Amino acid sequence: EPLLWRLHMQPAARALGMAAAVAPLTLHCHNILAHAWVDLVGDGGQKFFDGVEPHLLEPRGRWAKAFGVALACTPSVICFQEVGLAEARALWASEVAREYLVLGLIENAQTSGREPNGVCTLLRRGAMEPKYEHHALQLRGTTAASVVRCRRLGDTSAGRPQVRPLRSDVLVIHCHLDWGSEGEAQAAELQLWIDEECRKNQAAVIWCGDFNVGPAAPLLQALVAVGYSDAFGFKPEWASYCGARGKPHRLDYVLYKRPAQVAQQGTARSDFLGMSPDGHVSLGRHSLLGGFRDISDILEQVGSDHAPMQASFQF
Repeated sequence: EPLLWRLHMQPAARALGMAAAVAPLTLHCHNILAHAWVDLVGDGGQKFFDGVEPHLLEPRGRWAKAFGVALACTPSVICFQEVGLAEARALWASEVAREYLVLGLIENAQTSGREPNGVCTLLRRGAMEPKYEHHALQLRGTTAASVVRCRRLGDTSAGRPQVRPLRSDVLVIHCHLDWGSEGEAQAAELQLWIDEECRKNQAAVIWCGDFNVGPAAPLLQALVAVGYSDAFGFKPEWASYCGARGKPHRLDYVLYKRPAQVAQQGTARSDFLGMSPDGHVSLGRHSLLGGFRDISDILEQVGSDHAPMQASFQF
């Protein structure tokens, strides 16, 4: 710690009974729409995405938007779903790979896409400890999930020497569940795995991704019953997805269990979501949740049919 901090700030903090704040962990979650699905029948998506301008489906432009949004937000952890081999190559060649440890593509064991695809987790260099555990799961033997046991480093930047590192582990889980009963079974299997992992080694839990269900679904209600909350309050009006022929609705969630909690506005490094001192959760000015008209609108802004979700957590 700098000498001036030790001489002046530490005694004052002790006199006021102030404890050093723990550095918040900011998570960015985004289903980036794999080109393997856009080009499923080899026509560049023109049949399925009827009425969408072809330039909005062009993969390089879409990747530049999705990666650019994530990079500009400077989150501690990035969780991308629908990452195919093409997206993985583009990710490694992008500026994102300079700023983040790319933990690798966890492929779905089974897919009907034109190439292997799955989920990918990234840890920000200098924000997260470089020592971590990464588990690749196959839910029901078909669908990939990424589980990373990691820790947030402290903030030693100029003017903020009082922010200390997180001393306990965080489990960051992310997945892209299937529709219907199969997705429910996958979630139940993953929940059991998380519970067993926490019994062996205690950790805060953040579980995010594309759950492919609405907020009132039994799958989510079952998770609420065992202590999970959604950083975005399970609000259906904060739509996160729009299909080619449908209206915007909610499919994506950032779940957490105590001791994790959404960071107060003053410590949240996020223009997407914050919590005021009275406990009111509100969207930041950059959030697209519930703020896009149709699929063309969201493709234009972030290169995907899903909106990114970002929240900061304190422990």
